[in-house]
Amino acid sequence: MFSRFVFLLALVTVYFSTTHASIGGYICPSDKKKLFAVLVKALINEEGDFSTPYYGVKGFKLLNEQLPTVLVKDNCAHIKQFYKPDSSPEENFQALTAWNLLGCTGKLQTDATVTHLRTILENTKASTAEIRYAAEALKLLNIAIPNGQKVAQIIQSRLKEDDSLQSLGHALHAAALLGTAGNFILDRIEEVVVQADEVDGKLLQWEGGLTTTSLLITGLLRIPGARPLTAEQAEKLAAYLLTRRTVQTSKGALALIEAATSLAVSDVTPVSISIIGPAQVTVDKPDLKVHISDILGRPLKTPPSPVVAQSATRITDDVVVLSKQPLSPGANPVEFVLPLRLEPGQYRIALSAGTHSTTLTVRVLGPVTIEWVQIGLSDADGSAAPRLTKLQHPSKLPAALHADSSQHLTLKLSISRVIHQAFLRLYSGKKEIIFVAEPDSSKLYKIDVNLASELAHSGTFEMELILGDSVMSNPLRWTLGTLEANLNIAEPQKKSVRGPKPEIKHLFRPAEKRPPEAVSLLFTGLTAAPLVLLLILWLKIGINFGNFTTLSIPFHLGFGGILYLFALFWWKLDMFTTCAWLIPIGGFTFLAGQKLLSQIAKQKKP
Repeated sequence: MFSRFVFLLALVTVYFSTTHASIGGYICPSDKKKLFAVLVKALINEEGDFSTPYYGVKGFKLLNEQLPTVLVKDNCAHIKQFYKPDSSPEENFQALTAWNLLGCTGKLQTDATVTHLRTILENTKASTAEIRYAAEALKLLNIAIPNGQKVAQIIQSRLKEDDSLQSLGHALHAAALLGTAGNFILDRIEEVVVQADEVDGKLLQWEGGLTTTSLLITGLLRIPGARPLTAEQAEKLAAYLLTRRTVQTSKGALALIEAATSLAVSDVTPVSISIIGPAQVTVDKPDLKVHISDILGRPLKTPPSPVVAQSATRITDDVVVLSKQPLSPGANPVEFVLPLRLEPGQYRIALSAGTHSTTLTVRVLGPVTIEWVQIGLSDADGSAAPRLTKLQHPSKLPAALHADSSQHLTLKLSISRVIHQAFLRLYSGKKEIIFVAEPDSSKLYKIDVNLASELAHSGTFEMELILGDSVMSNPLRWTLGTLEANLNIAEPQKKSVRGPKPEIKHLFRPAEKRPPEAVSLLFTGLTAAPLVLLLILWLKIGINFGNFTTLSIPFHLGFGGILYLFALFWWKLDMFTTCAWLIPIGGFTFLAGQKLLSQIAKQKKP
């Protein structure tokens, strides 16, 4: 027994050491349709640049999609109108690439274009991006790169000053065009790969997002004779690319397509293993269709062989029900068929395709047959045997059940297999009560309803049987009949939601107690005493109008107006209205008073 266990353990160890995981998806037709929509917008160009036509045309080309003739003519005319030989190396590369891919008639470049590009390659101050695009453009024109060794030295010099991921990415592309002169970049490959960030142990990307990741993937896989990525790294990079399938910019769409294409044609191409359609089959249609392709949904360069379901395990009890069953080819090269002639349930399938493997969760759906149903009434004290009526689906009770508070409603149900959901629903209008049926040791479902405690009032209720399960192909709702319950409790009257609302009676806060009238009059008199004293003194001493001049009149009118405004504020005006009037009256009084005081000062001078 122990030796057998050791043998099985060794077999499993060998299997998992010789296979590795796969990715669980690919860029499907619906994803490509969204990418096409983004790329088409790039081809409707209203600005004088070449980047957007380049993104659109290159994306369509990589996906093997034909461009509409109207867009071809418009973009050819656009490129010819705005192209300049002395444009930047990137603009030159984008314009020349789009011109060739569109199949535009005529020659776009001139001798000045070639001279400008060669000058860039000889410039020791040029960035790695400029060198890369100048070399790309010359290759596109079938012109040899002059003095590859010198160009390689310039690239190495620039990397000493700027070794960022973007700079390294462009250096990878440029070195791939230099032949043996570009072999210096091999020492940099490991430096680039180790800078990739792993996310949750499932994704791999470089800092900078999709554009930088795509630049580095395409650059690494472009180096002749190098194997920069392992199969596991390629799968994690592909998993990251699949998370960016909804990119909304033309630059991002092209970056996604270029990176996916590079991975698909590489020696470490990730393999996508997924289920076609919903992850379920039925007993009468047991064929499970599996999709096996590259990340772009295309057939693999080397067809996977063999494609085998290593095992199928029932999830509920971990019992292996299938082993070493090969899949047969389907309707197209990426489709494989696995017949699952199993009992209804949920299964975990370990699938291998060549050296790649994955685990799929599948449901097998099957019908449930109702063998018989018995429903009726029984006494609460159990003094008499239940009076049950046997029904066959889809028949109903011939007459309503009449019950009172001393009786129970009893339901017994026999079905072909155990299910997760069996309910009895009693409903009247918008009100309903749900009762759960549980199987006993003999797998017989039973419900016993104490009407006196479960029902709130008398009434007529419809009875409905509901059967369902996650692996049941024919869920059921069966109206069994009517129950008339007389519990001596009348149904409460429905409250009208319309009509007048009851009056809201609100008690306001009572007024605070005022002081006695004598106290109020005393303080009023004290307030007015200074004014009375002033009038008495004026009558006794007299008023001197000797210095009163015509200049005094405006000041006194303004001062009197201010006093009158304050009286109005105390009486009826609010603060904002008072301030609005006080500003002009106060300003007038200030100017008049200044004039009056100046005149008095002049009169006092000798």
